[in-house]
Amino acid sequence: MKNYRGYLIFIGLVAALLIPKFFCGTKKMDMSSGKPGGGGPKMAIKVGVQVVQPETVSPEYQVSGTLVANEQVQLSSETQGLIRKVYFKEGERVSKGELLLKINDADFQAQLKKALANKKLKEETVNRNQILLKKEAISQNDFDISVTDLNAIEADIDYLREMIRKTEIRAPFNGTIGLRNVSEGAYITTNTSIASLEDESQLKLEFSIPEKYALKVAVGDQLSFTVSGSEEVFKAKIYASDASVSSETRSIKMRAICANTNHKLMPGLFATIRMKLGSDKSSFMIPTQSVVPILKGQKVFLVQGDSAVERIVKTGFRTETKIEITEGLQAGDSLIVNGIMYMKNGVKVKVGKN
Repeated sequence: MKNYRGYLIFIGLVAALLIPKFFCGTKKMDMSSGKPGGGGPKMAIKVGVQVVQPETVSPEYQVSGTLVANEQVQLSSETQGLIRKVYFKEGERVSKGELLLKINDADFQAQLKKALANKKLKEETVNRNQILLKKEAISQNDFDISVTDLNAIEADIDYLREMIRKTEIRAPFNGTIGLRNVSEGAYITTNTSIASLEDESQLKLEFSIPEKYALKVAVGDQLSFTVSGSEEVFKAKIYASDASVSSETRSIKMRAICANTNHKLMPGLFATIRMKLGSDKSSFMIPTQSVVPILKGQKVFLVQGDSAVERIVKTGFRTETKIEITEGLQAGDSLIVNGIMYMKNGVKVKVGKN
């Protein structure tokens, strides 16, 4: 037991001698190495820079849009009944006025046949009464009644012919039929969707632009666009815009029209649109990654001496890799383009290769 206590006392004495020397050595190392825990000088951050110079650019704006059919309807019936015949095939092109579907009209046809026979009798009655009226064999009132009866039967005939017309579903315009939702022998109502019909000879391109560009884009302007799965560049022309800027999105909705004679495009495709925002001009174009968003705008960092200095800037249009600076930079400024994530105002920097 005595040996054990002596051993513990020995360990305690050794620890008391070594620990102060350890901390003293660590402090000296920190001071000599320049780490944050010590008081030595901090190492400069290596950055890449670009000397700001104006360049001639064509201002343009890129936005996403969607292609929609020039005309599109869901075909339905104006009356109800059994489908007697379906005349179209799914996916085929049809012409305006072409018969697509026929509903059974036997009842209307029978009523029409009866009404036409009655009309003939009413016409004979009117002709006979007209002769009798001249001879004063009947009163004017009797003659007027016969004329009214004839007019009534003619109205019935017009009604029946209209009902028969409604049993025929015809294409309202040239287009392509989609997938049908009905079959021959099925009973349909006015709420039944028969199929979709789309005019794809021309396509509309729908998109929205921010309000700051609203006055730079007008009806009649040309634009270009590409779609997923194709490298071909297509052309379109703006033909309409919304009446006002949306208070929710602060943007204005616009539509352009493009030809689709070769049917290379189809409704629903996502489009990447590029449009010019004016004539060529001289501007400062800098890499997009060098602009840092802040609460009320954007800023960049410049090299002045051996330090980084932040500069508030105003931006203009963008390209895929660059952004226009309209205020805040001057020709010859040394713009930091690499190492942005480590930058803050006044930090020491060392310029390396960009």
